[in-house]
Amino acid sequence: MPASRSVLFIDPPAFCTTVEGLVAPALRERPLIVAAPGADRATVLALSAEARIAGITRGMPVRQARKRCPDLLIRPPNPQLYARASRALHEILARYAPIIEPRGYGHAFLDLTGTGRLFGAAIDVAWRIQREAGDRLRLPLAVGIAQNKLVSEAASEVVKGWTAGQTVRRSDGQELLNVAPGTEAPFLAPCAITLLPDLTPKIQARLDDYQLERIGELQVISAQALTAVFGRVGTGLAAYAQGIDPRPVLPPAVKAEFRAVHTLTDDTNDLSRLSPVLRQLTERLGSRLRARGLTAHRLTVHLAYTDYATSRRQVLVQPGALDCDLWEAARRAFALAQTRTVAVRALGVVVDRFLEAECQMELFGGTEGDGREAIGAGRWTTTAPHDGTIRGVGRASAPDLQSAIDRIRTRWGKGGVRVGR
Repeated sequence: MPASRSVLFIDPPAFCTTVEGLVAPALRERPLIVAAPGADRATVLALSAEARIAGITRGMPVRQARKRCPDLLIRPPNPQLYARASRALHEILARYAPIIEPRGYGHAFLDLTGTGRLFGAAIDVAWRIQREAGDRLRLPLAVGIAQNKLVSEAASEVVKGWTAGQTVRRSDGQELLNVAPGTEAPFLAPCAITLLPDLTPKIQARLDDYQLERIGELQVISAQALTAVFGRVGTGLAAYAQGIDPRPVLPPAVKAEFRAVHTLTDDTNDLSRLSPVLRQLTERLGSRLRARGLTAHRLTVHLAYTDYATSRRQVLVQPGALDCDLWEAARRAFALAQTRTVAVRALGVVVDRFLEAECQMELFGGTEGDGREAIGAGRWTTTAPHDGTIRGVGRASAPDLQSAIDRIRTRWGKGGVRVGR
């Protein structure tokens, strides 16, 4: 029989606000939230345990959060700081796990299957990771251990909720929970149904219609009955409710999709303001695709409105699409998705259906017949007018130009090259 899987879910509670407190000790043990500055309708992006105790929740408008907690502290998002802390934690995780799937800042799934002879039992690995994260980074960790991603993530949520029973507590406050094989269903029974993966708003609404709130309530319904009500999704719900989850732990290189999201400082439906945001998002995604040697065949635009309604539309893109192509696809998808006059609060762009990128021509391949000549390893000249524009670039040379732009931005930052509108 094949060896049972060992999956850990690493969950630093209140990661962003904890990191803020490490940099500024005055923020520790204070009700703290992370929110966009200067926005009248900004929402809570992250919050500390103290803010949660005060009744604040993620996604709550900042104005409402201030009313609930007058002494609330607000910090602007600091993605560079959070990414640096995530990388430091990842360096610790990489010592023990051959396969790591990041899940947002600081969070990650670890597949330890087959590593027992090297590092010992999964629970011993969890102890060591917690100890190193605490000693080196001063980061508390909640860790769930199980045979699959669903149960390990649910276990970490139970740990953060201070649930008694299977929780193992240490004197330094670090905690973990190990769900033994064969006990997944009874463990999940009292958990909220929102812990199940792949719950779309539509499925969640139907579950609410049937007043199904706990996973145990799903467990007593047969797979046939769930399939009759929810279609093919019902089969997956039945399996998840029993703690069966075949999803593999995937490293970022083979992740199923790339996404980029931007929350506006002020809600608007002004296309002159939204179009540049779309362009920035598609440029970020294009850079990530090229760094991984991938191309995407589908692009999806997600919209979140001021009234918290959402909308999305998908369009197909040609393999090997450049940033300008992704931007045009995003504009088409946005036009299809924007069917309301309500102001937009946030934009998101997702690319998926990946293929391996085809080999492209050398960047500096010699003299072209249009008057442009490559010289040296990193310089080139053009006969184009000296007005800051490059005209007449054919489709065949566009990938080379895109590669040149990537290199310049890698060395000089995003402002090294600015694309004309």
